[in-house]
Amino acid sequence: MVNLSVVEQLLNHISRYSLCKTTDKILLAVSGGLDSMVMLHSMKAAGFSVAVVHCNFQLRGEASGSDEDLVKATCLQQNIPFYARKFATAEYAAAQRISVQMAARDLRYEYFREILDEHRYDHVATAHHFNDVIESVLMNLVRGTGIDGLTGIAPKKQKVIRPLLFATRAMLLHYAIENRITWREDASNLKDEYQRNFMRHQVVPRLQELNPNFEETFRDTHERLTGANQFSRAYIKSFESTAVEAVDGRLTIDMRKMRELESPAVMLWELVKDLGFKFDQCRKVVSDHQAGRIFLSASHQIVVDREHYIVEKKRSADFMTVAIEQGQRECGVAPNLMSLREVPRVGFRLSKDPAVAQLDLDRLRFPLLWRSWRAGDYFVPLGMSQEKKLSDFLIDLKIPFNSKADITVLESGGEIIWVVGYRISDRYKVTADTARVLVIERHATGR
Repeated sequence: MVNLSVVEQLLNHISRYSLCKTTDKILLAVSGGLDSMVMLHSMKAAGFSVAVVHCNFQLRGEASGSDEDLVKATCLQQNIPFYARKFATAEYAAAQRISVQMAARDLRYEYFREILDEHRYDHVATAHHFNDVIESVLMNLVRGTGIDGLTGIAPKKQKVIRPLLFATRAMLLHYAIENRITWREDASNLKDEYQRNFMRHQVVPRLQELNPNFEETFRDTHERLTGANQFSRAYIKSFESTAVEAVDGRLTIDMRKMRELESPAVMLWELVKDLGFKFDQCRKVVSDHQAGRIFLSASHQIVVDREHYIVEKKRSADFMTVAIEQGQRECGVAPNLMSLREVPRVGFRLSKDPAVAQLDLDRLRFPLLWRSWRAGDYFVPLGMSQEKKLSDFLIDLKIPFNSKADITVLESGGEIIWVVGYRISDRYKVTADTARVLVIERHATGR
């Protein structure tokens, strides 16, 4: 006999979070354990069109094969489409230098995406339930977390849905017994060496000793935290609209507005946490007033500029020095390219485009050298008679610190003749006495 209360709660949960429609094709991730076998039964009872996908990670010997046999037999008996794959999980984990649990997760979700795309299913459903939420929140608290971590497991993320998040483990067990559902126990779930199992077997029972209604009070707390997270998201979005500019993957954050907040480090972390930055780094960023400081994650950097925090991908390797011979028409490697041409002075019109250098050819000594700028470089900027440190010249132009790494110079005979894209040297400008002009144009194709 179908437990209507569980099925009704299932439908209410799906409706509340808009997980799917009754007309959708749902792929159920079924391991053979209690949770996923209940999901299969209840989703069928609720009238959804379902198929089953099973991952055999081959980590438990014959038991892994028996899990697959049970799921396959259940699907055959009920005429449910069934997909399964065996994975060399331990070998994959070793090759990728990750934990077996992380390897299983990566392999599982990659297989899910493959089945979804190939067979045009609308969603894949996993059998996470409310006790999983409790354990996730407690584990996040132990590790350190923000408000997102206190909301646990999302009901929906892209095409992944969790239709059983409303149910406790006790509810699922009662449903399975009442409906005579067969499932298999994973012996590894009884071992406390895994953090989640330790939380399940040791921590949560002690909390229930303090509060026999722990699950229900936690449910109320979780609902309030989820609501608070929604308010937080709205506040962050409002701040972004006035203080953050996002262009081509780069974030430019107004430093003054950030520091006016009561918790600037928290706001910065919320903006950049998905880029791999830690909260401790964000705390250092907002307390560091030294322009030019750079903070790194695995893939990105935060540069403390004069008036902004600039968040962008890490800079690539240093610019490769290029030698340019006289008569050469092109040089460089994408994205850094230059074109060169020699023209007579007679009839030549000077361009004001800073991306174009127009130089007195007969004053130049070849080969020219195109290189990254260095501390200690100096030159005579066009319109001036005295040498100036290149670092001071860049400060005068208010070049953002993150962009300074891209500055290159062109030199002749050891002397800078052009700060590429900005200013030529006054010593090599075209004058009335110039006979031949070397025109050099910088083509930026990737920066």
